[in-house]
Amino acid sequence: MSEAIQAQERGAAWDTLGGALGEAGAAALAGSREHLAEGLLRGAFALWEDPQVRPKLLGILHAAVNSEEGAEQMRRFLADQLFAQAGKSIGVEGMDIYQAAETFGVPAVNINAAAGQVWGAVLLRYVVKLEPIASVSAEELIQLLKPTIQRYLG
Repeated sequence: MSEAIQAQERGAAWDTLGGALGEAGAAALAGSREHLAEGLLRGAFALWEDPQVRPKLLGILHAAVNSEEGAEQMRRFLADQLFAQAGKSIGVEGMDIYQAAETFGVPAVNINAAAGQVWGAVLLRYVVKLEPIASVSAEELIQLLKPTIQRYLG
């Protein structure tokens, strides 16, 4: 497969991920603050558990850790696109991580820490396939991560 086709597929995967996580973020923001982490985690793991979507997500994760271009795409996605999509649903155009932090009333680094928890779990579960995290149910993983993510996001 050519580099151009791979790049195009990664772009489509980022769009899929961004749209779905943006929707999950929007739904979580629209719900009660006490359930914010759960809503975000359910949205994220619904994607990762989808056998049609997971290979695309693994491709972008692989690119992010193996190339500067892939890492830059992930930085742009995590810093801009994800929040912009979530912001649209609450009437904030062009929302970024700092505006999201202001909305949550937490430091922006807390949002990074929450993302780090999720990406770490994703890496161990779907890439490294480390037991027992690789074989627990998504629901068990959500319940495990939920209190920590909720603490980060207030």
